[in-house]
Amino acid sequence: QTPCQQELDQVLERISTMRLPDERGPLEHLYSLHIPNCDKHGLYNLKQCKMSVNGQRGECWCVDPIHGKVIQGAPTIRGDPECHLFYTAHEQEDRGAHALRSQ
Repeated sequence: QTPCQQELDQVLERISTMRLPDERGPLEHLYSLHIPNCDKHGLYNLKQCKMSVNGQRGECWCVDPIHGKVIQGAPTIRGDPECHLFYTAHEQEDRGAHALRSQ
């Protein structure tokens, strides 16, 4: 399993063991959890978001697809932070740093 799938499994396990105080269901308790957004290959989607609450979109941020770590310099906003712009730059910096170390 990939890190994203493992994290998702852990969150789902937590949800399955939550005690629900009444018939409203688990939604109120879910808002505090981060449910990772994995793609079909099990990698993190570049854009991760908190749940929408009371009709207001949740905050979204950008992560590295392999490790799920926040991409430094990318914004955290309610909406689309256009992660593809930041990941491409981040990826190129990593490659450049690796190339310098290899010389």
